[in-house]
Amino acid sequence: MRVTGRRAGGFVEFDFSFGDADLYIEMILPEHAFEEFCNANEVQYPSEATIARWDAEREKWREGGL
Repeated sequence: MRVTGRRAGGFVEFDFSFGDADLYIEMILPEHAFEEFCNANEVQYPSEATIARWDAEREKWREGGL
């Protein structure tokens, strides 16, 4: 689980993966539904170092620098 943004009206944008962090879906839910989703799925949050590594890898894909 990685929160990627918050929108007006109390919506939370996030990436959710199950098992493999390279495969994820982008989701958006109202705050209360987001909290319920997190509890129901026992989500874990990545460290800042892990987030930085993911961002660097994703940037490589965007730029074509595989």
